[in-house]
Amino acid sequence: MIYRLFIIFAANHRFLYRFAASVAGCLLSIGCSATLAPQTTHTSLLVQPLAATTAAAKSNSLSEAINQANSAATQAQVAKSAADWDEVAQTWMSAIASLQAVPPDSPQRVYAQKKIIEYMAFLEVAQKRAAATSFQLKYPTFNNQLLDNQLVLYLSYVAAVGPPDILIVGSSRSLQGVDPRQMQQALAGKGFGGLKIFNFGVNGATAQVIDLLLRKILTEDQLPKLIVWADGVRAFNSGRVDRTYNLILASPGYKRLSRGDRLFSGIAPSNRPDALETATPPPNPDWVADTNLGETPKDESQFNGTLLNPQPSRETIMAQNTVGDLTPDYSAAAIDANGFLPINIRFNPAIYYRQKPRVAGAYDSDYSALQLGGKQEVALNNLMLFVKQRRIPVFFVNLPLSGDYLDRTRLRAEQQFRPYMTRQSSAKGFIFLDLSRQWTNQNGYFADPSHLNRYGAAVIARQIAADTRIPWPR
Repeated sequence: MIYRLFIIFAANHRFLYRFAASVAGCLLSIGCSATLAPQTTHTSLLVQPLAATTAAAKSNSLSEAINQANSAATQAQVAKSAADWDEVAQTWMSAIASLQAVPPDSPQRVYAQKKIIEYMAFLEVAQKRAAATSFQLKYPTFNNQLLDNQLVLYLSYVAAVGPPDILIVGSSRSLQGVDPRQMQQALAGKGFGGLKIFNFGVNGATAQVIDLLLRKILTEDQLPKLIVWADGVRAFNSGRVDRTYNLILASPGYKRLSRGDRLFSGIAPSNRPDALETATPPPNPDWVADTNLGETPKDESQFNGTLLNPQPSRETIMAQNTVGDLTPDYSAAAIDANGFLPINIRFNPAIYYRQKPRVAGAYDSDYSALQLGGKQEVALNNLMLFVKQRRIPVFFVNLPLSGDYLDRTRLRAEQQFRPYMTRQSSAKGFIFLDLSRQWTNQNGYFADPSHLNRYGAAVIARQIAADTRIPWPR
C-alpha cells in the first residue's frame, strides 16, 4: 500500500527524470507483457533514486492498462446482461485512463496514444452491447420493435430528467427528420433556454398510432407541454390499410391496455431539478459547415441553392459508390439520448436505385385509395380534444419530400392535403406548416426520396424554432 502511494506521488511530479531507457525498451520489444511490470521491494523503495521510482510509475501506467485490457477482453467473452457489458465498458475506460496517464514526455507516449484509439473502438462495442441489452422491454410488446425501444428510452428519459417540454411525434420521417438538439440550440438563441426536447418518432405511425400513444399509452404525468407533429399525407390516408396500428391492436401490450392496465403508470417522473437538460449543446461544427447553416430563413422561399447548398461533393459521391447498404440503422443503439435517429446518408438517385426499386406513386400502398377523413380523422379529432383539455398546443409540420419522390400521383395527394390540413387546423386549433415542396431540388438533405438525413433534420429543427406562431414553453 505504501509502495503504491509513493508511486502515485512520484508520477504527479513533472520535474522528475525520464523513464529509464532500458525498462522501456524491454517492455516495448515484447509487446508490454503485463507480467513484466517492474517489481520493487519495500526496502529498495526507500533507497532507490527518485528518477528510477518515477520511471517505475510511468511504466506502471502502461502495464496496468494492458492488464485492464486483458481483463476486459476476458469479461466480454462471457458477458450476457446489461450489467455484464457495463462492467466490460468500465474496464475498457479504466484501461484508456491508464494509457492517458502516460506523460507527454515519456518515450511510451506515442505507443500509448495508438492503443487508446484501439481501446476506444472496443469500448464502443461494449457500450452498444450494454445499450442493446438494456432495451429489452420489461413490459408486453406492442408488436413494433421501434415503438418498444422508444418507450423504454422515453420512460428512462422521464425518470432521469422529467417529461420533456416539447415532444416530437410522427413516423420514421419524424424520427430522422427533426433534430431535438438543434431545435434546443435554436430556441435558446431566441431566449427560450433550457427546454427539454424528445423525439418519439415510430416507423409507420399514423394519426391513429399517435392518438393511441398520447391518450392511452403515456400517463398524464409523462405528457409534454407542447407537441410538434412532423409527418405528411400518408399518416392521414384512411383509404389504406393501417398495418402498424393493426399490429399494435393485436399485441400483448394493447391487450393489457384494453383491460384498463396502464402499463407505465408506475414509472414516475424524476423529482430532480432540470439541470441535467438545461445546458444548451454547442453547435456541431461539422454539421454547420456541411449544411452552411446561418440565420434560419423566415419562410421557405428563402431556401435556395445559394443560401443552402447541401449537394454532395465529388468525394462524397465517390464514397457512396462503395457503400454496401443504404438502409438506415433503426436499432436502439443508433438512436441518441433524445430519441433522434441521425442519418449520414445523402440521397443520390444514381446510386440509390441500384439497390432499391423505384416505386411510382400509383403503386405505393401508402397512397392507395387516398381518403382524407375516416378513421384517421376520427383519431385526429380524439387527440385534439384530449390535448385541448390539457392545454397542450400542437404544431403540425408537413415535412419536405424530394423532387424525385413527388411524381404525379404524390403531387396530387399533396395538393389535396394542404387545404385539408389548413381547414383542420383552423377548426381544431392547431398550427400547420407545409414544407413538403421546399427542397424538391435539394437531394443533399435527404437520406432517401422521402426521409431526411441529419443535415436536413438540423435545418428543419431550426426552421420550426423560427416560427413565431408557436407558443413555446418557458
